[in-house]
Amino acid sequence: MRMSFLKRGQLYVDYMTLRTAPTARTAPAPLQARVNASPRLWSPVRPSAAYLLFLLRWLRYVLPACCGLPLAALPVPAQAHPHVWINYSMVAQTQGTLLVAMQQTWIFSKGFPFSLVGDFSNMPKSGPLNADYTATFKAQAFSLLKSSDYFNHVFVDGKAVAVADARNFSVSIEQGHVVYRFLLPLVKPVDFKRERVTLGVWDDTFFVDFESAAQPALTLSAGSPRNCKATAFEDHDHPIFGGSILPQASRLSC
Repeated sequence: MRMSFLKRGQLYVDYMTLRTAPTARTAPAPLQARVNASPRLWSPVRPSAAYLLFLLRWLRYVLPACCGLPLAALPVPAQAHPHVWINYSMVAQTQGTLLVAMQQTWIFSKGFPFSLVGDFSNMPKSGPLNADYTATFKAQAFSLLKSSDYFNHVFVDGKAVAVADARNFSVSIEQGHVVYRFLLPLVKPVDFKRERVTLGVWDDTFFVDFESAAQPALTLSAGSPRNCKATAFEDHDHPIFGGSILPQASRLSC
């Protein structure tokens, strides 16, 4: 799997070759159906490629600092199929009709490459991780997502709005899956009664596939006005994966 959340600059770490090919238990059903319909998506890669990509990741990060080499001088590997599968759910945190933040849960497919993140030899097999392990995950496999707004897309009247730094980040192991939980505030709250507010979670490239862990993927927090709701729809205005996929988004209204 190629982990967009382990990137340095625009370089991605490919760890799909570090384990066996995905099975029906590895990828969520919606994506697996697309894989079965398009066998060409699974192009074989020699195991040595993983080590090369791992080396390039650190070269791209270290060389500009120590040797003055430009990032453009280093190659950027690319492949045309998802490498990370995440089931997500989101709760819109509201104050009246103001959207102020999104509480999110990400459930990763099995096969997380712990060796690329840090030393987890003594990590518990189940339950929440302690502060040290959580800090390692945050530094090595989460904080870098700030540059891509943590794959979150919030639009007000069709214009993208900024999100702030994620808060309350935690990691747990649940039924063999790595699970992230965090709160993502907006830089400025938006009134979804007065303005057209839509939001969703997706990767614009073909590296990470987000699927909703529950239906609906987005719900409103407790205490939200009863006449307000979140409506799921296919976002035709923001196609992804080279225009081949319409991401799932939600519209808030009252």
